[in-house]
Amino acid sequence: MIRLAVLPRLCLALLPLSAAAFEPSPGVKVDRFIALTEAPWRGDVTKDAPLSSRENLVVLRRGDMELKIDVYRPDDERVLPAVLMVHGGGWTGGSKEGMRSLAKALAARGWVTACASYRLAGQAPFPAAVHDVKAAVRWLREQAGEHGVDPQRVGAVGGSAGGHLVGMVATTADRLLEESDGAWAGQSSRLGAAVLMGAGVDQLARALESPKPIASQLIFFGGPVTEKREIYRQASPFHQLTKACPPLLFLDGEKDDPGARYVTMRQRMDELGLAHELAVVEGCAHGAWGKSPWLECMVGEMDRFLTARLKSGVR
Repeated sequence: MIRLAVLPRLCLALLPLSAAAFEPSPGVKVDRFIALTEAPWRGDVTKDAPLSSRENLVVLRRGDMELKIDVYRPDDERVLPAVLMVHGGGWTGGSKEGMRSLAKALAARGWVTACASYRLAGQAPFPAAVHDVKAAVRWLREQAGEHGVDPQRVGAVGGSAGGHLVGMVATTADRLLEESDGAWAGQSSRLGAAVLMGAGVDQLARALESPKPIASQLIFFGGPVTEKREIYRQASPFHQLTKACPPLLFLDGEKDDPGARYVTMRQRMDELGLAHELAVVEGCAHGAWGKSPWLECMVGEMDRFLTARLKSGVR
């Protein structure tokens, strides 16, 4: 007989099988399907606890352009792990403000969160945005004492193009695509864990499989794949994977072809013995992760994964 106390855990374990309407694409292994009714509060402060907000802090200047960051945390004196939040927009649009709702909700669960800006493709092509996101990671470590950050526990979350950039940071760390004279050069840009939402992890395959050139790629990579094939390869997290990559959570919405972008990436991670998971949130479309009613499920899943990797130290 199953004890009543075990039933909730058993039900959670069966979620991927019991979500009646959801069928993953062939070859996609879903580790967790999160129904909209499954948004438990996991934070280590009360849900309505006040947050400390410091917005539009200048990270560095690129010519006449300022790269800025918004920092949120529980309004207390604890030293906490940090999570960099990176916005999407096809590398050509979007802004850090688009990640604020996710950042504040995650901060309320006991994190320091930071929404970073970066140079868009119309301002500077690849790898400028990667350099900027890496600089933001290093800035978090440089400013750890100012914001109550544990510099040994830094992760990142990115959506769409922001997920691609987070994937680039996770797979290249201090090894590749690092500026020789970059800001805060004394600090590391390595991540302890990362969450990628709706992210294109193989830009080379994406370009080669597209029936016509993708406009945002042409701008970001400076030309078509027929002329810039090596740049497209270099700009693909899949092609940069090594055993140094931190644990990754691929977090997709049910209406965003969940998991299809990561099949070969996850196969390669398995070959390298790297930790990874795929979670899918019921009914969520691409880019809707910071909106109601999906925000709570998205943040709850981020919190679960990042807590295990950055707070509990499980790899």
